[in-house]
Formats: sequence, C-alpha cells, structure tokens
Amino acid sequence: MAARLEIKEVHQSFATGFWLRPAHILRGVSLEVPEGSVYGFLGANGAGKTTLIHLITGLRKPKSGSLTLDGVEVRSREARSRLGYLPERPYFHEHLTGEGLLQYFGALSNLSGKKLETRITEVLDQVNLRDARRVRLRNFSKGMLQRLGLAQAVLHEPDFLVLDEPMSGLDPLGRKEIRELILRQAELGKTVFFSTHVISDVETLCDRVGLISKGQMVRTGKVAELLSERSGGTEVWLEGSAAPSGADTWTGVDSVRVNPDGVRVLAREGTDLGALVSELRSQGAKLRAVLPVRPSLEDYFGSIGRKEDRS
Repeated sequence: MAARLEIKEVHQSFATGFWLRPAHILRGVSLEVPEGSVYGFLGANGAGKTTLIHLITGLRKPKSGSLTLDGVEVRSREARSRLGYLPERPYFHEHLTGEGLLQYFGALSNLSGKKLETRITEVLDQVNLRDARRVRLRNFSKGMLQRLGLAQAVLHEPDFLVLDEPMSGLDPLGRKEIRELILRQAELGKTVFFSTHVISDVETLCDRVGLISKGQMVRTGKVAELLSERSGGTEVWLEGSAAPSGADTWTGVDSVRVNPDGVRVLAREGTDLGALVSELRSQGAKLRAVLPVRPSLEDYFGSIGRKEDRS
C-alpha cells in the first residue's frame, strides 16, 4: 500500500525564555500514513502532536527533515490543495451562519457558483447540519461547531484529512457523532490522520496507530499487529462474594478481585490453568467461566509508558 504521507527524521525546536534557549519539541520523528487508512496519532498533552500537525499542514517549517504528501513537499500549493484540516480549537466568526462560513472557505479553495452551493448542501447533509444552514454560529453548540469544522475541512473534496483532537471537549453524543463522521470519510476512500490522547477513540476507529512521547515516536504499526504482540492472560470467574484464601499470592496469578457478580481471578500468560483451576476447586470454589482476556491498546501503551518512565 502506497504511503500518502511520509515523514522522515523531522526535528523541531523553539526559542524560549529570556535567553531564547532552544526547546526541542520533536526529535527525529519518522512515520508513514498509507493511502486509505485511518491513522491514530496518540500521545499525552505536550508530547508534540499539535506541533507535528502544524508541520504536516504547512503552517510551520521544520528545523530539519522532510514531510511529503504523495511525494510532494507539504508546504507546496499542490499538497495543500489535497489536504483538509480541522484544528483542535477552531475559531469561526460568530456573526456568520453555517452557510456563510462555508461560502468563505469555499472561496479560499477556488470554489464558486453552483458548484460551491452544491458542495455546501452536500457537506451540511454529511454532518447533519442542513437545518442549521442559516443559523448564526453564536447559537451553535460545541458539537455543532466541531461538525461544521469537519464540513469546512471536506468542502473542497480533499483526499487527505488532518484532524487535531477532533473530539476534544465533546459530550458522549458529540463524540459519537464525530466518530461516525470520521468513519464515513473512510468509507468514501479518504485517508484520515487524527491526533488524540484518548486511546479508546483510536481502538474504535483506526487501523493504524503511532505513539509519540516526549517528541519521539515510540511505536507505529497496525492496531491488530500491536495487540497480537501481547496477551491479556486469562480470567477465571468464580461464584460467590469471597475470594479463596491466599489466591492472590499463587504462582501465575496477577490479581484477584471481588465483583458484584462474582470473583475474578486474572492469570498471566503461560500459567498452568489446569493446576490453577484444581487448586481453586480444592478450596471449594465454584467455577463459572474461563475466558481469554482481549488485550487493549490502553494496556499496550500503558506498558510502553512504564518502560519509558524507567529509562
């Protein structure tokens, strides 16, 4: 699969403080975003996500390294025409209507006349804002503004979308709406690159993921491949409301937790489950189920984060 976006050894720093000493934000970042993928860019606040996005969109120039979209330097007119962008905190003039805002952005993208009016109707339908076409933006909710921001990002029919924290500050319904809109763009064949610090969003939406920490790429790859690298172990469910005596100290047992619907014994990968179940039964425990634990991205990146802290 061809790479739409290719980033090679990008470094970025800014002068800060009274003495204008350089603060290194990105340190040799390299990654590829394949055509047609939904790529999740994960990292804690301050890890360098927005700085890299500013470089991808051509808003800033890197100190060193290269960024290309379809083989063309990202700051070129050709690359920018192929890209749609939603900033983390978009600012729109409140006196404009939804239609007026899209007319403004359409003019910036060299759209006009009937073609622009047709596209405005299409994108407002896509983001479920047709009824708010002539409503002034001061009356929009946060979720409506995010959806309108996505509408302006896709108005000129770009093939590559860059979304910076698209679900930031939204309530559960707003998050669901934006997730559905991202999946809709993927169904239309667009390539989507979005940053977030919420791991569950990546697990729900993405086929590929990259983790940045302290300005460096820690891991990149397909979500399924990353999860296959580790096992979640096995959980043994018991009836009752009391844990077997000393079970949490047995070899191979990670934890024992009493829940309202039973007792959960979590066994590590490679544990002799037959011996564990026999030991539990010898103490009078009644077995309900033995289930493999599906590993999650949160567990995966949590383990990486702990390694980073120790290094």
